[in-house]
Amino acid sequence: MSAHTLTDQLQVARTVLVKRHIGGAIARTAGFNIAAAAAAAMGGLIIARTLGPTDRGEYAAITSWFGVLLIVGGVGQPAAVCFHVARDPTRAPGYVATSRTMMLVTGTIALATGFALAPVLAHGHPGLAVAYRIAFAGSVLAFIGASYTFSLQATSTARWNLVRVSQPVLALTGILLLRGFQLLTLDSALGVLIVTMAIQLGYAYYWCRRSKLAPGRARVDLIRPLVKYGVAQIAALAPATVNGYLDQLVLSQLVPPADLGRYAIAVSITMLPLPLVSAIGNVAFPRLAAKRAISPEGHGLQRAAVVVSALAASAVLIPIAAIAYWLVPEVFGPAYRGAVPLLWILTPGGIFLACSGVVGDLLRGLGQPTRVATAQGLAAVFTVILLFALLPSTGVAAAAIASTVAYGVALAAMIRWLWRPAAHHRAEHARKRNS
Repeated sequence: MSAHTLTDQLQVARTVLVKRHIGGAIARTAGFNIAAAAAAAMGGLIIARTLGPTDRGEYAAITSWFGVLLIVGGVGQPAAVCFHVARDPTRAPGYVATSRTMMLVTGTIALATGFALAPVLAHGHPGLAVAYRIAFAGSVLAFIGASYTFSLQATSTARWNLVRVSQPVLALTGILLLRGFQLLTLDSALGVLIVTMAIQLGYAYYWCRRSKLAPGRARVDLIRPLVKYGVAQIAALAPATVNGYLDQLVLSQLVPPADLGRYAIAVSITMLPLPLVSAIGNVAFPRLAAKRAISPEGHGLQRAAVVVSALAASAVLIPIAAIAYWLVPEVFGPAYRGAVPLLWILTPGGIFLACSGVVGDLLRGLGQPTRVATAQGLAAVFTVILLFALLPSTGVAAAAIASTVAYGVALAAMIRWLWRPAAHHRAEHARKRNS
């Protein structure tokens, strides 16, 4: 892209953001994203320094498996309920109640599955199996809470932001208290996670009541549209889960916990741009879902969103990578110096990941979650092949290489599909103008 084209795209973005007041919503959402991420990062830092690399590695393994459980058991409902509440506000309470009922069923199944798998994941270690079960106990809370939380995204980003930031802030408070009383352990850290998720669920329901999204009645006729969109979304999330979690899941079974702990730190650092960059997609998704057609101005904004997300992610990660050799040991402790080479490999992947999150939200808002699924599926193939091909010779670095390549593949595929309709629209507009 030439400098002139880049300038034009940024000018289009500036015009639309100001005209439609989207810029303010993105800025506020970015602020809440950063606050939530900062609270989570501070909690992770305290856990890392208090528990050490080995227990930090166990914590990473448990939360990774918990994340997989939430994605699979959620069957795409967070995005589905947001999309349909934005698209059909007159039936919003029914969509929320129907999604909640569906989540109660899938949450119970996920909870039972997680409890059964805990001894296997813990390699037969009784104490570690208890830790897995503590985490999995929060699955039902998370599933039901998602129906309320993401319906707010469609109606009020301000209230949605308040609900989202509540859990990490409360969790950080709990971790600080436990550390102050010298009670911070792997089990107590997971206990804080469950308690704060329960509080967040209650807070989300409160705002849904205020927004007239609850109470509602579950309706049989609303199951099909929720399931249809959710299945397409889970088709994207399943391979995305492979891309995002397979590295740590495999490492949790094949390498010492301390090595996984260092890798988890490198991954967490490359996630730093996400709170800032993802705000673009957070705001655009429900706005696009509420529209039946996209104007030429909207197509220009989509292109500019990709450019701005790439620039923002690069501005965050490249300086960090440049000083990582001194920064990582100073912040996390000398035992984590081995994370620095992994961070260097993962830095391009972090930029690709941040951009692909925005592009994925744009495609979902346009009602094309299957495009995201296809791109993520292609990337998952690269993840699996590279991870298992390189792991015997390069060790933990194989996971970093596989992740970076996979994120790049996913981004390239999604950009191709996002820009193709825009090019078609411009050609059609030119044809009508010349006829």
